[in-house]
Amino acid sequence: MNDMQLLGGSLFAIALSTAAFVGGHFLLSHPLRATLVGRLGGGGFRGLYTVFALVAFVWMVNAHRTAPHVSLWGDPIWARQLLAVWMLPVVLLFVVGMMTPSPAIVGGERKAFDVSGGLGVHAITRHPGLWGFALWALGHMIANGDAATVILTGGIAVLAFGGMAGIDARKSRDFPGTYGPFLAATSVVPFAAMAAGRTRFDFGKVGIGRLAVGLAVYVAMLFGHRWFVGLSALPL
Repeated sequence: MNDMQLLGGSLFAIALSTAAFVGGHFLLSHPLRATLVGRLGGGGFRGLYTVFALVAFVWMVNAHRTAPHVSLWGDPIWARQLLAVWMLPVVLLFVVGMMTPSPAIVGGERKAFDVSGGLGVHAITRHPGLWGFALWALGHMIANGDAATVILTGGIAVLAFGGMAGIDARKSRDFPGTYGPFLAATSVVPFAAMAAGRTRFDFGKVGIGRLAVGLAVYVAMLFGHRWFVGLSALPL
């Protein structure tokens, strides 16, 4: 087997594993969800979903780790410096979003949610966690510029943006009473709902504690990136 065949096989592996990770999420979350929940029950479905996601994720990460470096546009120092700054709002958006209850999270649509007095992070976007994933992916794609990373991060971005649309469609259909008002008061596009006057930003609903956790996660990622990933995230 020559070098070109090895290269093609390695890039095919990262493409296939990324497609499995992304496509499997979409299939399990939407067209197969009702059937599998009916057969396995809610707990069984969540267990299957978790196992699949973990296996596909490990496969994708391992394929990326072992793929050869094929530069598409390089990784200039300015891009790494930009990424270090870019990741601060990204991490805050993700962490605060994941820590703040809303009808968009799993099970959140079954609880009362007041949108009348303004919102915290959800005034920015109703899917802050998924926007965090998407912006993480796009930032790393730009800053790295190699084929394997572009494939992996491109897949993650597709999953994040597609997930926003899928959640809105499914929950507005299945839970119109709780998700409908949340949908009307928020927006997918950041800041669009505030610009349109549909909601206002209430810093008190963000919470100092959530911001502190977000900042701690950012610092841990910045200085622990070499330990976790094998590459330094410090823009030096």
